[in-house]
Amino acid sequence: MRFSTLVGIFTVMLTLVPGLVFAEHVIDDSKNPGYLFVISGTSGSLDGDTLTLNGVPNVIYFSDRPNRIAGHMSVSKFLEMWDKGSDSFKADPPNATLSVLKKDGDNNVVVELISVVQKSGSVIFKVAVLEGTIPEGFRTTSLFIDVVVPRNGVP
Repeated sequence: MRFSTLVGIFTVMLTLVPGLVFAEHVIDDSKNPGYLFVISGTSGSLDGDTLTLNGVPNVIYFSDRPNRIAGHMSVSKFLEMWDKGSDSFKADPPNATLSVLKKDGDNNVVVELISVVQKSGSVIFKVAVLEGTIPEGFRTTSLFIDVVVPRNGVP
């Protein structure tokens, strides 16, 4: 009986120890938070691969725990980040979800953001639609841009 108890304890230890050893190699993202950017517009349209968001006042950004960094930035500051550095949006185009508010709910579409410009209160993206269908014209909308690594210029 004593021998089988010792074998059981030894077996449990052998299964737990490798997990503890590998636990030391978990990446600590607390110093390098990822960000979610939100660009909201009063209306928008899709023409081919050109997505236009109108009435965009600013860009909201925030990070997850443990950092909980949040704030607003101007659209021009967001655009400055687009092609700066080796980790830029231009070098690694981000995916985003366009959420269009409709009378009967919302329509969510996953896109890849290829390029961006700003013109007279509008933000214009070249996009590749990855999932879903963007209506040709729409009203209230938000574009959620998920970035795994921090980008240059984020406070």
